[in-house]
Amino acid sequence: MQTIESSSEPNLAECVVIGVLGGPGSGKGTQCSLLAETFKLKHISIGDVMRQEMKREGSEYASIIEQNMRAGTVAPKEITTPILKFHMLAASRQGTDLFVLDGFPRSLEQAQFFEETVAPIKFVMVLECPDTILVDRLLPRERFDDTLENIHKRLRTFHETTSEVIDLFRNQGRVKRINADNDVEAVNHQIVELLKSKQWESETSGKETANGPVKGEQ
Repeated sequence: MQTIESSSEPNLAECVVIGVLGGPGSGKGTQCSLLAETFKLKHISIGDVMRQEMKREGSEYASIIEQNMRAGTVAPKEITTPILKFHMLAASRQGTDLFVLDGFPRSLEQAQFFEETVAPIKFVMVLECPDTILVDRLLPRERFDDTLENIHKRLRTFHETTSEVIDLFRNQGRVKRINADNDVEAVNHQIVELLKSKQWESETSGKETANGPVKGEQ
């Protein structure tokens, strides 16, 4: 990951940032890719950019990222946030002002650190799907972190850690629930209609929590 000169940095705080959360196998990557075909936005998959960084020659984060992926745990905010910011700045220089962050934020610490140092998150879309279906979807993928044992670890992380993010954003009026227990087209229709409506603009306007950084419970 190369260093970016601060003098050339766009103001990411002025961009619209949407988080996309859901259990492993809920279709986050598929749906975000489809959105990128419909809207002028940048889809950034936290899993993909972390794997890229893990494989990058000379990366100081490679071993930590691999350990977290094999354990099915959340990577430290000090690693995920700078990597996301790097990719967001690159896209912003090309005129992008709408970002969909696939699989982020996964912990309260990530959410707070990102909002304090990069940009506010307008809302998070939560793709809801039963665990049994998620497991059935994941097993055929044959990715190194898609073993049955690791899938259950990732599900546990989602229910124990990421669920806290969802609860906090829900209490702030910043959660949009999507029924992901449907075929790809039906799920995509729900999300496209949501983004076309831009309903978050009216729902979050005037709310202190919409523009300030997320704060975890004390």
